[in-house]
Amino acid sequence: MGGAVRRDTEMRTLFVRMIESRFLKQAMIACFAVSLAHSTPAIAQSAPEAPSGSRNFYQVLDEVLGDFEYDLKSGQVIGMKDLSIRNLVTSENIPPSFKSHLELLITERILKVTKSRVVHCLACRSKTAKLNGETMVISSAETNSAELQRIARMNGVQNFMDVAFAYQPTGMILSFQISDVEAGTTLWTRNYNSENTRASAQRRGVDFQELEEAKTRMEYQSTMQIRPVLYTVMAPKATSGYSTALGFGIRMMERYDNRQKEVGFEANYYADVNLLTGLSTASTDSTNLYNSFNLTLLFQHGWALFGPEENFNKARSVIIGGIGGTYAAGFLGGLLRGTYEWRMAKHWTISGFLGYRPKGTLVITTTQTASVSGVEGGIGVGYIF
Repeated sequence: MGGAVRRDTEMRTLFVRMIESRFLKQAMIACFAVSLAHSTPAIAQSAPEAPSGSRNFYQVLDEVLGDFEYDLKSGQVIGMKDLSIRNLVTSENIPPSFKSHLELLITERILKVTKSRVVHCLACRSKTAKLNGETMVISSAETNSAELQRIARMNGVQNFMDVAFAYQPTGMILSFQISDVEAGTTLWTRNYNSENTRASAQRRGVDFQELEEAKTRMEYQSTMQIRPVLYTVMAPKATSGYSTALGFGIRMMERYDNRQKEVGFEANYYADVNLLTGLSTASTDSTNLYNSFNLTLLFQHGWALFGPEENFNKARSVIIGGIGGTYAAGFLGGLLRGTYEWRMAKHWTISGFLGYRPKGTLVITTTQTASVSGVEGGIGVGYIF
């Protein structure tokens, strides 16, 4: 009887221990989950869950580093020879372990597109502790320029790079500074903002090609635009009346001043509609300049009205003024023209123009002449190459 009671007591004790062990495991798992949640980087905690189609933290960082890589490729970054990353500071919401990851990402971009040598100078970042009596003095090479130069020469470093990284849920900024080891002067510095990257500009429909300050002010590169234009024109005849003509034009313009202005030439050929439709009397109308060969040539200058950046997602306006003349059989006269052009998407244009022809003489025969003068106008559709 006593043995049975003892056995029953042992079974209950074992059962209780199993239950306690099970709850202990669950408690340990829960504690581990809480600990993992508290150890999650502030990057993940501060940023809300990204909806479908949006970019996460690392995608935005890749775009910012992509702009840095572009500057490296185009040769805009100065002081890349025998480079060492000296300081890398981040905002408070970035975990310290992320610094090493960011340094490797920057080093990867440098080695990817340049032939620069990246030196890992551990002594440049190290701190020295000395006992001065009962006081311990901690110093670093950063506060001693002579010591820093000595260490840099020993390690073959010619230039230092300092990096600062700031992150907020609304965006991030990555700043670089390159300084000369010997002189201590700043050779190059730039800030990269996630809201102004080339990728973000492309998503907005902005052509980022000529928005770079270094390109537009230091290394000017012309942009030529050639566009064929098909016109419907109302142009004055000799003596009186108007001719309805179908016009074909070629406009070649060079853009400058960060796409705010353009200058070039336009050539037009007009064919009378009656002549195109086969009307028998059209070719015998001696007062019409456009029933035979004719050529209009204009020197033009344009001013853009779309602001500092050209957004292909929006219609853009350009006003163009031109001066030139028209040559036809027995006629050579001047022409003043003003054009208002709407540009849609990247290649298409719709334009309307008004022109004025000062009085010119049309030689019909050796004994007969007539004057051509008046206002002309038309609309056209063009394609920009």
